[in-house]
Amino acid sequence: MTDQPALPAPPPLHRIAGVILAGGLSRRMGGGDKTLLTLDGKPMLAHVIERLTPQVGPMALNANGDPARFEPFGLPVLPDVVEGFAGPLAGVLTALRWAALEHPDVTHVLTTAADAPFVPLDLVARLWRAVEDGADIACAASGGWTHPVVALWPVRLAGDLRRALVDEDMRKIDAWTARYRTVAVEWPAQPLDPFFNVNRPEDLDAANAMLEAAEARAAVGEVEKSRRLSIVLERRTSSHPWGSDSYVPVAAVPAAADAPAEIRPAEADRWISAPMTVELFRRETEGYRRNLSAPEPRLYVILRPVEGQPIPMAPFLVTACPYEGEAYLHDDGTQLETVPMPEDVAYWVGAFCARHHVDTPFVKRKQKTKAPREDDTFSRIAPVDRARRKGETR
Repeated sequence: MTDQPALPAPPPLHRIAGVILAGGLSRRMGGGDKTLLTLDGKPMLAHVIERLTPQVGPMALNANGDPARFEPFGLPVLPDVVEGFAGPLAGVLTALRWAALEHPDVTHVLTTAADAPFVPLDLVARLWRAVEDGADIACAASGGWTHPVVALWPVRLAGDLRRALVDEDMRKIDAWTARYRTVAVEWPAQPLDPFFNVNRPEDLDAANAMLEAAEARAAVGEVEKSRRLSIVLERRTSSHPWGSDSYVPVAAVPAAADAPAEIRPAEADRWISAPMTVELFRRETEGYRRNLSAPEPRLYVILRPVEGQPIPMAPFLVTACPYEGEAYLHDDGTQLETVPMPEDVAYWVGAFCARHHVDTPFVKRKQKTKAPREDDTFSRIAPVDRARRKGETR
């Protein structure tokens, strides 16, 4: 698969084992081994193995039943050590026990689902960073959801987990991980959720469509660095007899090539801003990824007072980076609002991150203020703080 970010330094492979969990009953798929279904011309399991191989040392497959059906993949097949289809925790325990008995140098085991064919190539490296920062367990998250099955587990917890499963009859992963310092590591869900899992026949169709879209994006070449958008503002009438009406951004729309360079009425109580340039920068990809990991990504719109326009406040900056938007929270004379990020913009931002992101610690910028220049009119809107970006390679 394409559209991958630059990868952080991996942990020592001899310390990390990988186990693919395929012990479920696949009821929503109609039963059988859904991981053997064909995706882009090869079994879905082959996609998972291909993406995990460079990230872990020893690897195995957790599956019940006749192991011969997985023989072509060349992996050890581990049946659950707790009988009765005890759920994913049984698969995790099986993985930890296997690592402890067969690979004494392994300190942690990565588990992932056999029906998640897009697991990211920086999965282990980023989860390992959370462990190095003090987490007992590090699990993946995207789109506002955690994925507890996709996690890095310390082998030392195997005994605790067995007691929870056998003595306490525990079945819920979240109930067990709550006993430890568990950290969720976020990945963006655009342009493709790396933890999308195939549960139903229609999900398999969707996965094939996602792969085709990723290949199409890669064929386009370099991702564009800027887009032109206009902001739709809506008047909100004050309920106070001496209060003033407010003007709030409610949407972002593509800017027409011949759009006028001033605010114009759109419909009753709505106006459209002049075209604004939204720019993307390599140094801000961590902020974009944080934004895209939210259930509803947003565009950050900063407004300032204007004269000679139909409304008293107008946008002068639109950004996809929450850190840049939040830098104006305490800037006198400006107003920070957000609008939903259009789906095509989210795909664009996600593709840019996939090409240019380097997973390094982010230092949040200090609060900034900027007084309007005398020659700065609403028709000449530009992002602030150009001095900081001067000479930057996008």
